[in-house]
Amino acid sequence: MAPTYGSLVLGAHDETGRLVYIGNVGTGFTQVARRIIRRTLDEIAVSASAFEPAPPEAAAGGWHWVAPILVGDVEYREFAGARLRMPSWKGLRTDKAPAQVEVPPVR
Repeated sequence: MAPTYGSLVLGAHDETGRLVYIGNVGTGFTQVARRIIRRTLDEIAVSASAFEPAPPEAAAGGWHWVAPILVGDVEYREFAGARLRMPSWKGLRTDKAPAQVEVPPVR
C-alpha cells in the first residue's frame, strides 16, 4: 500500500441500520495526521466492503477496506443526492460509537 491515501471513504447508518456509502473526504488532513491515520487503517484492514450495497464507484478499483470501527468528524456544505458535498476532515472522534453515526438529514 502507498504511504498515505487520497481520501477516506465515508459511511453512515440509514434508517434500517445498514451501513451506506455517503462520500469521500480528501481535504483537511495535515501530513502528520495522514501518516497516523494510515498506520491505524493498516491495522484494521479487511478484504471486503462493509457497505450495503457496496459503493458503485469502488468497482473501478484502488479502494482499500477497513473494519468500520472509527468515527471521523467531517464538516460539509450539504447532504444531497445521498452524498456529502464539500466534505473536510476535522479529526477522529472517540466520544461517539460507529453505530451512532446516522445518515445526515437533507438540508
